[in-house]
Amino acid sequence: MPDSQTGVRTTVSTDLFDRYLLPKVALGVILLGSLLGTWVSGRFGGQSIAVTLAKWSYLVAIGVLTGGLVWKHGFVRPRDLGANAGDYCGEMYARFDRIAIGAVALLAVTGPIVLAAYVSALGTKPLTVGLGAMLVAWLGTVAVTAQRSAAAEAQFRSPAGILALTLALAVVAGTGIAEVSLRGFDPIAAGVRTTHLFAFAAWIGGAVWNIFIAVPTGQKRPTTAVVRAAGDQLERFRWTVRFIIPLVFLTGSYQAVMVLGVSLEGYAATTVGWAVIAKIGIIGLLAVIFKLCPMWRACSPIEGVCDLEESGAGSGAAGGGDDDD
Repeated sequence: MPDSQTGVRTTVSTDLFDRYLLPKVALGVILLGSLLGTWVSGRFGGQSIAVTLAKWSYLVAIGVLTGGLVWKHGFVRPRDLGANAGDYCGEMYARFDRIAIGAVALLAVTGPIVLAAYVSALGTKPLTVGLGAMLVAWLGTVAVTAQRSAAAEAQFRSPAGILALTLALAVVAGTGIAEVSLRGFDPIAAGVRTTHLFAFAAWIGGAVWNIFIAVPTGQKRPTTAVVRAAGDQLERFRWTVRFIIPLVFLTGSYQAVMVLGVSLEGYAATTVGWAVIAKIGIIGLLAVIFKLCPMWRACSPIEGVCDLEESGAGSGAAGGGDDDD
């Protein structure tokens, strides 16, 4: 009987942790789409290639940090920190801390470049000063919390962790408002741009966590409890992506129409227009990838979790209601 249980755990962990070619491709496509979008915005803002690359790196870094913090304090739930999967969550947190330190270092370089571009165009105003202050406070908070070696239970939704997440959302919102203000502030445009950045951050941050944190950690601990916790967390991300894809498409389309209009000739006649078309195609490709990906199965994001549930080892469909927050 023990050999049978070991075989089930091995099969399930293989199902869960060995099918990540498509998610890795999707991450590359997300990065390419974001680079195109940053280049298009830069062309309308008259910024140099160097500033465009710095701004793209800045947006990716804040996305990885923000989305990671959402997973750390949102997709992880209290029951995941129990004795059977607590070590798994603790190691995931440690892996995220290492990635977070890299993102902080990147933002320490690109942040001043992006802020200087905002100040050059907008002047020293409450928006630019406030964004700079929030960025410094956020990076300091993340750097300090990443250096601590507290247990996962102590880190989960701790005051410092919630502060880091709150500052992350504030920095994303401030960046969106600053981007719109470069062309003249409009509240609707600011709301659309900020929503676009929030969706991008949740998407890329969740993708990075899933591929570079959850999967390698789970491969080292292929137990039934870990597979269940990993499947539940991935299911929450899967449902988030269902909203992210249309949000990115709709908000991106709105921004394009506000600049280039609705005439197809306006897109086909310019390089920027073709870049916008390419980005729309990229979003469509991402929708196809996530539809084909094993993470998109109806019962659960991965077949292994379905197998666990059918054998009575799981705790119910991952997509169902959670019994804790």
